[in-house]
Amino acid sequence: MLISPKKINYETFLINSLFSFIPISFIAGNLVLNINILLFLICAIYFRGKDVLKINLYFIDKLIIIFFAYVLIAGLFNNFFFKDSKIFPDNIIFIKTVFYLRFLLFYFAIRIMVEKNIINFKTFLILCSICSYFVCLDLIYQFNFGKDIFGYTSNDPRRLGGPFGDEMIAGTYLQRFAIFTFFLILIFFKIKKKFYLSVLLFSTFILFLISIIISGNRIPIILFLILMLCVFSSYAKIRKYLIPLFVSVTLIIGILLSVNQNIKDHFGHFNNKIIESVDFFSTIIIKDKKSKIVELPGNVKGQYEVTVNGKLVQIPNNYIKELNSGYQTWLKNKYIGGGIKSFHKNCQRSGKSFNILNCSSHPHNYYLEILSEIGIVGLILLIIIILKIFVDNLIKRNMFSYSLEKNGIIVPFIFLFLLEMFPVRTTGSFFTTGNATYIFLVMAITIALSRSNDKKT
Repeated sequence: MLISPKKINYETFLINSLFSFIPISFIAGNLVLNINILLFLICAIYFRGKDVLKINLYFIDKLIIIFFAYVLIAGLFNNFFFKDSKIFPDNIIFIKTVFYLRFLLFYFAIRIMVEKNIINFKTFLILCSICSYFVCLDLIYQFNFGKDIFGYTSNDPRRLGGPFGDEMIAGTYLQRFAIFTFFLILIFFKIKKKFYLSVLLFSTFILFLISIIISGNRIPIILFLILMLCVFSSYAKIRKYLIPLFVSVTLIIGILLSVNQNIKDHFGHFNNKIIESVDFFSTIIIKDKKSKIVELPGNVKGQYEVTVNGKLVQIPNNYIKELNSGYQTWLKNKYIGGGIKSFHKNCQRSGKSFNILNCSSHPHNYYLEILSEIGIVGLILLIIIILKIFVDNLIKRNMFSYSLEKNGIIVPFIFLFLLEMFPVRTTGSFFTTGNATYIFLVMAITIALSRSNDKKT
């Protein structure tokens, strides 16, 4: 049966609207984001179910399916064989595992919609840009007046949440979505005069950089600058902007550090934390030893010390304590982990043996969380997927061969995915709605656009 053009347009409009609404959903919160994903999946399956059934599975698709199948198996084993009934409610690990499988459907839905040219990236980039500008302006307003336009205040003068309230993730949001503003300007806005183009690019860059700095999120600043370096290096047409951009970075950071004591203190401690982290993990993590942690209430530099083979090693800050707790929890079940979103409970259980204090909901690093929740097997599968994407897009295809006119839109997604999975950084939880949505969104788009480019060549 033939489908009328009106029906096709209606289907395409609805799918694109739900897809393009994703950046807004991230600001609105997990409830709205979950509803958005659910509606997108329903529309994709209802309108394009035949495309799903006819899909050609690439090798990378099979790897992703194997990864999710393993997650399900690990969940089943932990739910029925290794679960401590005193700690975990009935079937809770299995239920959380099944719900996580929605991201496999989300991955394939996005991949198919992109490959079938149903997704309108211009609309998506416009909304990413609007949301990024909005977050920037809200952060600047909160920085100057003590509260944002919604009335949110920050309990920490060195960190601002903007429209995210108590969640200090505004800098992370900008690091993830602000880059698309530059591609909207370069690809879709045909600005012929180089002077106006340069002014717009520089002013946008300065706005984003200042906003991320005043948000107090330190890792996103580094990732944003690396992202800009990688993306702008990929195109000969815009490579000339690199030196002026990074001269402006030096000036902006220098000015902000000199005029605001909170920013200076916050970022001044960052270098010390890096050194402390290297010293600590060179002593602890590289050795497969169980440790004992003791609390030191009167300690000036840190609150805890860890004993390894009779040697006392100070834990200088909470981030290191949480990373260490992730490592110690993994030692409890090395091969298949404890199941999705089980870290907090298993950390508490491990704490009885290893004296781990104040277990958080996750260890603030994707790889330690994956190790503790789906084990070393799950981590190996994920690393293979990441390496496959890296090799296909940056090794087999010269990263400097991309063109803004032909395949420019793929580049930000490639680097956003690789930076998101960069191992040496603090992160949120890999298995939460927000992070999982973002990871499989950029992964699906990267793979789909990569395959589309292969077909053209």
